[in-house]
Amino acid sequence: MSTATTRQVSETKPGELAGRRALISGASRGVGLAIAHAFVRAGAAVVMTGRHPETGEAAARKVAGAGGQAVFVRADHGCDADWVAAVAATEQAYGGLDILVANAGVSAMARTADLSLEDFRDVCRTNLKGPFLGLKHATAAIRRGGAGGSIIMVGSIVANIGAADHLHYTASKSGVALLVKAAALELGPEQIRVNAIHPGFIDTEMTARFAPELRVAAPLGRVASPEEIAAAALFLASDRSIFMTGAQIVVDGGWTAR
Repeated sequence: MSTATTRQVSETKPGELAGRRALISGASRGVGLAIAHAFVRAGAAVVMTGRHPETGEAAARKVAGAGGQAVFVRADHGCDADWVAAVAATEQAYGGLDILVANAGVSAMARTADLSLEDFRDVCRTNLKGPFLGLKHATAAIRRGGAGGSIIMVGSIVANIGAADHLHYTASKSGVALLVKAAALELGPEQIRVNAIHPGFIDTEMTARFAPELRVAAPLGRVASPEEIAAAALFLASDRSIFMTGAQIVVDGGWTAR
């Protein structure tokens, strides 16, 4: 196994997102939590969603305790009513919405012949229906603000390559990639930018079940930290990416460069 280690992510620029309001799904832990921390450090006010109130509320207190505004709203990523409520909560708490990060996702291993229709639908409900619902309702809220905004979808490297035993996951994430492109074409004239981040293996519970030699097979010889994915999200949320929309940013240590 490689002995490569994670480098410290560069410090967030203070005030880079000052005055902006962000909604981050799946923010109770892992990548979503790291994104919430990065956004608050940059000056944004955030609403963090997740399915488990106890975990989510503790996470929001931690983010706010670092010096910023953060609240938790219980929401199921694949539920239309929950998305409506989360967007409304953001507007009520902060007066509007400027940034959406559709981060929540699920993964499960299954052989194609053994994959049930129910399991296929469950994964797509969270990983594809969820981002669609977030896009739909966040777009309406950003339009109400009238100043444009940034919508960020967290996909996966399997949006671009096949993944054995993950037919449903691959289908859902490849759908997200083209959802982003179609929305970018439609919403660009309104200055609503829509981009995707496609991470490789990250040091989270979701990827821990994969073989160690597979997880570190990238040319950089290691997995990513959640903070490294958060750095990409911060870039797409900020004015540093002001001329980017429809982009697919791959953050995988070179894993898909083969």
